[in-house]
Amino acid sequence: MILGSLATWKDNQRFDHKVIAEAIEAIQSIVSNPPSPGRVEIRGDEIYVSVMELEAKPLEEQVAEKHEAYVDVHYLIEGEEIIGWAPLGEGEEPVKPYDQEGDYALYPPSKDEVLLTLKPGMFAVFYPNDIHRPAMGVQPLTIKKLVVKIHVDLFKS
Repeated sequence: MILGSLATWKDNQRFDHKVIAEAIEAIQSIVSNPPSPGRVEIRGDEIYVSVMELEAKPLEEQVAEKHEAYVDVHYLIEGEEIIGWAPLGEGEEPVKPYDQEGDYALYPPSKDEVLLTLKPGMFAVFYPNDIHRPAMGVQPLTIKKLVVKIHVDLFKS
């Protein structure tokens, strides 16, 4: 998991994988003129962006998720989002098994979960072994965000 900000990205980009840098550059381009909610193509199914506008959920109502085929880069445009994060622990069982078509499995909140607060301009990168609970916050609260999906095969080179 990586937590960062576009404000410091220029100084830190040299430390990240080139495909993460490509995703952050796509974010910078998109946020200059944010589109309506939906999908924005970057490189077809290899890299794409989901533009979202949703109501924050209370912590006690949100389940955690994990992906296998994609790395997620969450970027907050508006609102304040709480995201729970924990590494996948040994023996943790999903409450909903992995759905290959949707690329997700659902988990209960981890006892080792750390709560991250994203403010506009911040991003978080979640790898396949990162369990995360996005879109949480104090109600009523509308969250506007981007989620860049990067296929794991792009990290092989």
